[in-house]
Amino acid sequence: MKSAREVFTSLLVLLFVAGCAGRFDYVRPVGSMTASHSVTVEKSADEVWRGLTSTLDPDQFAVHSLDKPSGLLVLMYRGDPERYVDCGRITSFVKNLRGERTYKFPAAAAFAEYELMTGKEILVVVRQMHLEARVTITSVGTGALRTSVSVDTRYVLTRTMTVRDTHDRARTTSDVVHFASGQEEAFPGVVTCQPNGRLEAEVLSAVAR
Repeated sequence: MKSAREVFTSLLVLLFVAGCAGRFDYVRPVGSMTASHSVTVEKSADEVWRGLTSTLDPDQFAVHSLDKPSGLLVLMYRGDPERYVDCGRITSFVKNLRGERTYKFPAAAAFAEYELMTGKEILVVVRQMHLEARVTITSVGTGALRTSVSVDTRYVLTRTMTVRDTHDRARTTSDVVHFASGQEEAFPGVVTCQPNGRLEAEVLSAVAR
């Protein structure tokens, strides 16, 4: 026969389990990856080169290498992925004796902290995303006042996640995916990432100015 303490403890466990609920939803990117990566403008190669080197924000893009005679310019971007990458959206819902909480955020967000229900336990997840993008711009004069410009970008996306359980035990994992303009790649699990086309569009806009 159970003691009063054992009965009370069993009731607490039942109440906790009955009061806990959770749901994790992921919506993959819905945007198109068919954005143009090239343009032909009615400008000389020199005009295009000056536009590229003077218009793009130096605080956003660092010059990795340049070769004006061959029309090759390589830029690097390091920072928040959300500006240039679409990884879909994440929603996490949890409910326990403390109440209900819903977390919604872009999966490409540089930082997110949320709760995740797994089995009968609620975990705290700290999630960080970092992007390194190598932008290769090639400009070729096809006439005295006509230049063709193409943009090719290599994306390196790093996701670092620290998961802490109710006993304050933590585990950190880090994963990296690589993809190029017009491609997509998936992290372990369900999150798929792709360029949103904005980076290439900004470069081509600088050419057109």
